[in-house]
Amino acid sequence: MSIKYYAKGEHPTGFIGFRVTVGYAGKYLQKYFKTSGDEFRFQDDRCVFFKRQRLRAELQNAEWEADSAWYQYQKFVSSDHPSTGPHHGVGVHGITLQFKRDRRGKWQAGIEINTPKNARSHKGKRGHFFYTFRTQSFTKVWRRCVNIWADMNEVLKEDRARVLASPPPPQQFKELRRHLNENTAADIPVEALRPVFAEHREHLKAKKGLALAKFEKTPNIAVTAADSEIAEEMAAWFQSSQAS
Repeated sequence: MSIKYYAKGEHPTGFIGFRVTVGYAGKYLQKYFKTSGDEFRFQDDRCVFFKRQRLRAELQNAEWEADSAWYQYQKFVSSDHPSTGPHHGVGVHGITLQFKRDRRGKWQAGIEINTPKNARSHKGKRGHFFYTFRTQSFTKVWRRCVNIWADMNEVLKEDRARVLASPPPPQQFKELRRHLNENTAADIPVEALRPVFAEHREHLKAKKGLALAKFEKTPNIAVTAADSEIAEEMAAWFQSSQAS
C-alpha cells in the first residue's frame, strides 16, 4: 500500500495529484485523485480542494490496508505457510509437526511453534518452541501449543476455538516419519511414535473395557443350563477377541 503525490511535471502523462496503490491476493489496485484545475489555487492544505483530495486518498489507502490485513490474517489462520514441508502442516501458519533429537540424541515427536518477531521480547530469544508427548497427552500438548500460538499472534477467539477443535490425527506423525526417513538423512525409529499414540491406545483400552462390562451386565432371563453354557462360551470369545 502506498500514496504518492505527483507535482507538475513529475508524471509522464501530465497528471497532478495523488495515486494510491495496493497489491494483495494476486490483485493490483490503483486509484487517482486529481489536484489540478481552476479550483486548486495551491498544491498544499491551504487549498481546501487539495486537502479534500489528500484526505480522500488517505482514506482509500486506509481501506485497502484494512482489506489487505484481513486477507493476510485469514490466510495465516486457515492455511499452511508456503514453506511448510509435506506432512508437517496443521492448517495454519506458525504451527508444524516435527521430529527432533533431544539432549540424549533420542528422536522425539512433537509440535513446534514459530514465534513471530514482534513476540520476541529481547535479543537472543529463541524463535521456536518445541513440545513433545513424553510427559503429556496428545490432546494436552495440542491445546497448549494452540493457545500459545493464538496468544502470540493475537488470533481471534472464534479462530482459536476452531483450531483447538481441529487437531491433526496422530497418523500424520506416522506419515511424517516415513517421509523423513525416505527423503532425508533421518533414521527415526518406530519407537518414536509410541508417545504419539499413547492417548489413542488408552482410549481404545477404555472403550474395550466398557464394551466388555456392558456385555457382562446383560441380564439373563429364564435361561437353561444349555443357555448358560452358550453364554459362557460367548463371553469367553468376546473377551479374547477384544483383547486381540
